[in-house]
Amino acid sequence: MKKVILGAAALLFATVGFAQYNDSDVVQLGVGNYSDVNQVGYMNDSDANQIGFFNDSDVDQYGKKNDSYVAQLGAGNESDVLQRGKKNKSVTTQIGIGNISNVDQKGKKNDSRVDQIGRRNDANVYQRGKRNEADIIQRGRKNDADAVQVGKDNTVWTLQEGRKNDSYALQIGVDNYAWTHQLGRKNTSTTLQFGVQNWTVTDQHGKSNDSDVLQLGYRNGAWTEQYGRYNDSDVLQVGLYNFSYTHQHGLGHMSTVTQFGAGNTSIVNQHNGGGL
Repeated sequence: MKKVILGAAALLFATVGFAQYNDSDVVQLGVGNYSDVNQVGYMNDSDANQIGFFNDSDVDQYGKKNDSYVAQLGAGNESDVLQRGKKNKSVTTQIGIGNISNVDQKGKKNDSRVDQIGRRNDANVYQRGKRNEADIIQRGRKNDADAVQVGKDNTVWTLQEGRKNDSYALQIGVDNYAWTHQLGRKNTSTTLQFGVQNWTVTDQHGKSNDSDVLQLGYRNGAWTEQYGRYNDSDVLQVGLYNFSYTHQHGLGHMSTVTQFGAGNTSIVNQHNGGGL
């Protein structure tokens, strides 16, 4: 009998100990908030804090040592986090009404941060591989940002301030970098990177500016500045060590840069008025 009791106690201890490998903490204050946490594996950590009305948080973790933090303050915000693999990290903060965030991570040591303040902003992060990093910060209303990363050590940083700005970044490869800042309304930025160590900087201030960058190869660089309204910039780089700088200031400028090969440099400056 003593052996049976000791055996049962050992089994209970082992079961409790195993269950404690995963950690989930949920805090909800308000009315109609909903939280769903599913953890399969060990040493996964999930924290969900919701204050307000009818906020929704869903976290699914499969693997080990994945970390998710969700904080929602307001009404009708929605966050979905899916982590598969090892040591992936996601931080989502939503303050306002009707913001939506989706984070899908698979691999190892991927890192995502989504920070939304305002109304009806939409952010989506998709990461496959290892050590990819995506940061999306939205301030305003109805901004839309997407970061898709396949490979390793890729970085996307997006800051949207205003209304109805749209940013899309796709990285397939290794150590690519995309930086986007949108200040104003209805600005659109698309960055597509295929290869190794390509980089882009896109800075848009104003209304209805459009920037498109496509890079294929190694260490191509594109810097685009748009200040004003209805400016359009298109950059295509295929090869290695190509560089493009585009500056548009004013109204209705159009620029197309195409570079094939190695070590090409293009500088475009467009302004309204001030001519002789």
